[in-house]
Amino acid sequence: MSLLKNAHALVIGMKYEFDNLDTTQDAKDIATVLKDEAICGYDPGNVILLTGNKADRKGILGALKTLKKNTDEHSSVFLYYSGHGGYELDTFHFIPSGIKAGMSPEEYTSEWITAKEIREHINALKTKRLIFFMDCCHSTGIASESYVGGQLADKEKENNADAKEFTQADGLAQKVDTEKGISVIASCKENQKSYKMDADKNSLFTKHLLLALRGQHQSVFVDPYVRILQVAGYLMKVIPPILEEIATKWNMPEAVQEPYVNLELYDDFILSYVPKELRQRMELPEPEEEPKPGAKGMKEVKTVFRETPGANNLLLFIHGFSGEAGVTFGKIPDMLIKDHKMDGWDMKPFGYSQFIDPELGKEIWAGVKDVGRISEYLCTSVRYKFEKYDRIAIVAHSLGGLIAQRAILDFKEEFRRKITHLILLGTPSKGIEPEKLKKLWNNKYKEMSSEGAFIGELRKEWGDFYKGEYPFSLSVAGSVDDEFVTLDSCFAPFDENYRYTVDGRHLGMVKPKDEEDDCYKLILNTLTNTEFANQYTNSEEINIALGKYDAVVKKLLPNKEALDKNGLKRLVFALEGLDRREEALNILDEHPSAQEDTDLMGIIGGRYKRAYLKFPSKDDAETAFVYYELALEKSTTNKNYEQIYYHAINLAFLSLVVKDNRTEMIRYAEQALHVAKNCADHLWKYATVAEANMYLGEMKTARKYYKKAAELAGIREKISIHLNAYAGYTSLMNTDNPKDSFILFLKDQFL
Repeated sequence: MSLLKNAHALVIGMKYEFDNLDTTQDAKDIATVLKDEAICGYDPGNVILLTGNKADRKGILGALKTLKKNTDEHSSVFLYYSGHGGYELDTFHFIPSGIKAGMSPEEYTSEWITAKEIREHINALKTKRLIFFMDCCHSTGIASESYVGGQLADKEKENNADAKEFTQADGLAQKVDTEKGISVIASCKENQKSYKMDADKNSLFTKHLLLALRGQHQSVFVDPYVRILQVAGYLMKVIPPILEEIATKWNMPEAVQEPYVNLELYDDFILSYVPKELRQRMELPEPEEEPKPGAKGMKEVKTVFRETPGANNLLLFIHGFSGEAGVTFGKIPDMLIKDHKMDGWDMKPFGYSQFIDPELGKEIWAGVKDVGRISEYLCTSVRYKFEKYDRIAIVAHSLGGLIAQRAILDFKEEFRRKITHLILLGTPSKGIEPEKLKKLWNNKYKEMSSEGAFIGELRKEWGDFYKGEYPFSLSVAGSVDDEFVTLDSCFAPFDENYRYTVDGRHLGMVKPKDEEDDCYKLILNTLTNTEFANQYTNSEEINIALGKYDAVVKKLLPNKEALDKNGLKRLVFALEGLDRREEALNILDEHPSAQEDTDLMGIIGGRYKRAYLKFPSKDDAETAFVYYELALEKSTTNKNYEQIYYHAINLAFLSLVVKDNRTEMIRYAEQALHVAKNCADHLWKYATVAEANMYLGEMKTARKYYKKAAELAGIREKISIHLNAYAGYTSLMNTDNPKDSFILFLKDQFL
């Protein structure tokens, strides 16, 4: 009698025509152990086995539809795929048996199965308990190499050389992850291969997966079940040293295989039963009927706090080793979601389940050995799972802050540039004093020592890389009441201007009671302290725009000297959007193109004009006037009408607001209006015509053209037009009454 009545499985093995890869035996052996009532106890009718010709596109997608039909929210699902994984035509995909040599691109794509399709089918399942084992490698797939007398077989060498190059199995795993609690375990990392020893009938990965399912991976059990965390930890620990020993023996340093695990293993659900003889020897209770929802190991955990269409900003919460992000941060995610300043930000926990060594127990630093492993997972997540985001902010607590720092150093530059904020809360960045480790934990967490190799290397690399200057907003919080981490450990590696002291003990500091809590206010202010955003009421739009500005700056700034005029303008506008006006001004002042090009001269004038409006300074106003006058003179000589009206209207504004010279204001406004008639319709033409009519007292016409401008303007343009129009109108009419009809009109159109 099968005990696991609501357990379902789809097992897929391939045999390809374009190379000699045949994983049929792996799939058959997995299916056999799943259906064995003494081991896994799956109802044979609930195990779908696809091999050979049945494992084509139609067969695989059909089987996934069958899973949807046969499962519910209380089901557990076991997926196993052994075969090629691909990344062709910029698309992650699986290679079904229907793929043949010599196919055209159209034929090839008609037979593949994209990771997006797999993801959609997984999302369609109601179950929240699913594990996906992927036995494939970064190039030609599992078992494409075998050892014969310590050498690669000649036949396999030929196959490997002729085969299509398939890449990034762990990236494929990230693409499949649905963030619904799915766990993905791949046989190797993206720059590695999966191996099969010539004397074995199964691949190295599947061989040890079978051992684990049969309960042969360890001799100590605490309950009568083999659970997913045990299996994942075993595979990650046992495979690398086995291959390392073989590679050393045969002088093949390139032979490396480290299983990749998507560590969002929230539900430590049952895979199989401890063998009967072991149960009896250890006096374990006999297995019961499969656990019901709500039983131990079946809790539901948040994997997404908020996800919205179009958002390109991500706030990522990284917890410490004693909890999970959905619980560690208390009300913080919910309070941020309710604050309109955070509209346009997706918010997700970076969930992982640490593989804690049993001898370390479950204390607060017990998972410190896994910092490197989890930071690698964060690197992979940023590269694949979170690739759509231009802007990523990290809020990290306790050892989560060490994970974040390690990962940021390990990121490739293109992904490191996405990090815009880093908030470290109660993070032992300098480690724990040796005396404290000895007194409280008897030195069993020696990796946390402030004098140890891990902390020492992290601090040296961080200091060498950043030298105290960061391309992201950094806030580091510590508490005098923290019973585990001293203020010195939190603060010492960072300059004083990044340090903040908050209330609360180590775990309590991230569980605020309300919006007035120190820690919450620090997080919110760090993320939203942007003057540009504060001028606009639609926070979602502004945050999306800020994400784009970050991406532009990080792409163009490193090559600022080589930029042409258009690139320079984009960089300056993006810097301004991020409140980095001084930096924008310095670039313009130093760039040779800006001294001759009237458009760039106008941009410089505009930066000084904005500086004056923010903090009135006679020097800024005079500098702006000089640049606009020079640009207007050159534009008039060159008969560049669009430039003429642009500079003339700005001189009209400065004549009114700075000099209070209404005669000059009228002259420049009339010049701008006259020249604009000769130019094609455009956003800035409409704004100019509106502003000029306002100065000339034609308010009805001014409203008409401000409406036209508002219809075409983006966020940055709207804020710019409103700032100019508001300052001009209030100076012209000597009123800033918020109930004034024209002031209300401007606010309605542009804010």
